[in-house]
Amino acid sequence: MQTLFDIPGLTIAHDPINKWLYVTWRGEHSEESSMAGCAMILNKVRQTKSTAILNDSSQVLDGWSEVVRWIGQEFFQALADNGIQAIAWVASQNWPARIDIERVLSYATRPLVDTFEEVESAYSWLKTNRVIK
Repeated sequence: MQTLFDIPGLTIAHDPINKWLYVTWRGEHSEESSMAGCAMILNKVRQTKSTAILNDSSQVLDGWSEVVRWIGQEFFQALADNGIQAIAWVASQNWPARIDIERVLSYATRPLVDTFEEVESAYSWLKTNRVIK
């Protein structure tokens, strides 16, 4: 696995064997930092031609209430348009963040997205839900 981007609130790593990005969000995020992080993820999807994302939000301390609709509709659509077929999203232990994740999913139509309590379950789900061999 190769780290592609690393700042205090966001790490993006690439698994070339599985063609996945591993995204780890930490701490608090504003509308600006959330959108900047999403733009960086989309950039790395395009660079690596990844087909799936393991999105770990377990360390997030707040929600994304300002950008819920944008993430669910526009960002997820852009990910799908650029080859992402599945996202395994590890939920935060923080209650407002968990609510915002559910709100994001209510807007998402593609790619395939599911939520998990821990990374191991998210990883297993991605392994069994790969569309591209």
